[in-house]
Amino acid sequence: MIRDYATVAIGMITLLVASAAVYGILTVNTQIQAKPEQTKVPDYSNELNSLKSQINSMNSQIGSMSSQLGSVGNNLSTLDSMKNSLTDVRAKLIELEKNSNQVQVSSTGQLSVVLDKYVYQPGDTIKIAAVGAVPLKTIQVELVDSGGYMVLNSQTWADSAGKVSSSLQISNSQLSGSYQVKLVSDQQTTSTPIIIQSLGTSSTSSPYTFTAQTDKTIYNAKDLVEVSGTGQPNTAVTGVFTSASGKTATSGAAVNADGTYTMFFQIISSYETGTWTITLTNAGQTKSLSIYIEPGSSSSSYTFTAQTTKTTYYAGDTIQVSGTGQPNTAVTGVIVSPTGKTYDSGSTVNSNGSYTVYFTNLQYYEVGTWYLTLNNSGQSKIITFYMQSGSSSGSFTFTAQTTQSTYTRGAVIQVTGTGQPSTIVNGVLTGPSGTAYSASITVQSDGTYSIYFQTLSSYQTGTWSISLTNSAQSKTLYILMQ
Repeated sequence: MIRDYATVAIGMITLLVASAAVYGILTVNTQIQAKPEQTKVPDYSNELNSLKSQINSMNSQIGSMSSQLGSVGNNLSTLDSMKNSLTDVRAKLIELEKNSNQVQVSSTGQLSVVLDKYVYQPGDTIKIAAVGAVPLKTIQVELVDSGGYMVLNSQTWADSAGKVSSSLQISNSQLSGSYQVKLVSDQQTTSTPIIIQSLGTSSTSSPYTFTAQTDKTIYNAKDLVEVSGTGQPNTAVTGVFTSASGKTATSGAAVNADGTYTMFFQIISSYETGTWTITLTNAGQTKSLSIYIEPGSSSSSYTFTAQTTKTTYYAGDTIQVSGTGQPNTAVTGVIVSPTGKTYDSGSTVNSNGSYTVYFTNLQYYEVGTWYLTLNNSGQSKIITFYMQSGSSSGSFTFTAQTTQSTYTRGAVIQVTGTGQPSTIVNGVLTGPSGTAYSASITVQSDGTYSIYFQTLSSYQTGTWSISLTNSAQSKTLYILMQ
C-alpha cells in the first residue's frame, strides 16, 4: 500500500515540477508584456484552465491520502507540504490569467483614421491609415454613401501595434456626392467624410490649371493678403494660413465660371512676424505660397475692390456687390439706369476688410446698360452690368443643410442646398468664442450648391454656427464640434 502511495507521490512531484516550469515561463512572459513597446499578448486561456483542473484533482487526491496515512507521519507531512505548494501555484496561475486579460484589454486604444485628402474623383484611390485598432484583428473598410448604404468594402488586418494601412479604389462610374470612409474592428467603429467630385467630360479638355499668387510678398500688421489665381470652374478653393510656430487661420473662395478666383486673409496685430505659409487646395490639386510679415503697421491704405455676382440681370433680381475696403468704414453705392434714374444703397466694411452691398426692390427696371458707382475712404469703383427683359428662369428657394450634425475636429464640413443660379453663397463658420472663418461658392445653373469649411484639430469643442446668405436670403445652421 505504501509503495502505491509512493508511486502516486512521485507522479505528483513530477507534475509539480512541470507546473513550476510553466509558471516560470508565464512569469517571464508577464515581464515581457509589461514593457511599453510589447503589444502582442499570447492567449494561454486553454492551458491555464487545464492546469487549474489538474491541480484541483490533485488537491482532492492528496486530501484522501492524508486521511488514510495517519500512521505514516513523515510521508503525510511531505504530502501536506506538496499540497500547500500546489495551492500556491494555483493562486499564482489565477493571478497570472487575470493580469494577462488586463493587458489584453488595456492594449486597445481609440480607433482613429487619416486619409490622404478629402476630395476625390471617380477612379481615384483612397489611401487610408489608422491607429488604435485591436492588434492582429481584421478591419472592415467601407465606403458609405449619404444614405448609409455601403458602396465599396474590403478587409485588412491591424498589425501588432494596432496600426492599419489600406486603400479603396473608387469606381470610374461612381456618382459625385458626399460619402463616408468607415472602419469597423470588433466593437470599434470610426468614420470620416469625403467628397467625390466628378469633373465631367470637360475635365480632360479643360484649359484651367490651378494657379495661385499673392498681391505682394511682404506685409505689415492689419494688411489684407490677397490671393488670386485660376482653378476648376464652380469648385471650391480652401486656404490655410500657417505661421512658423504653427498658428493657423483659414479662408475659402469659389472659382468663378471663367476659372478665376480671389481669396483674402486679414493680418491681425497679434500675428507673429516672420515667414508664413499659405496652402491652397482645389479639385485635388495643392499650391503652397510664402509671405513675410514685418513688425509695425502698414503705411499704405487698403485697396478698394468691387464686383457684381454676374454681368447680366433680369427684372426682379437682387443686385449684389462684394469686395474689400478699409475695415470698419462705410461703402456707399449708386446705380444709374440708361435714362438716368438712380438708386442708392450702402454697407459697412467688416473687420476683415470684406463687405457686401445689395440693391433690391427697384421701382423701375430699364433694359440696357446700367452703371454702378461705389465709394470707400476716398477711393471709388465703377462697374457696368446689363439689365434684360423678362425674368429669371425658375423660382429658387434658398435652402441649406449640413451632411451631419456632429463633426470631429479636422473634418471637412459640407453644406448643400439650393439658391439663385449663378449667384454667390457666402458662409461664415463661427466658434463658441466668436472666432469666424468664411467661405463662398457660386450656385450652379440648376440651382444647387455645395460649400465647404475645412476644420483644424486646434478648433474649440462645443456648438458652432454656420451663417449663409444668398440673394438677400439667409440661413443659420448649428453643429457640434467634438
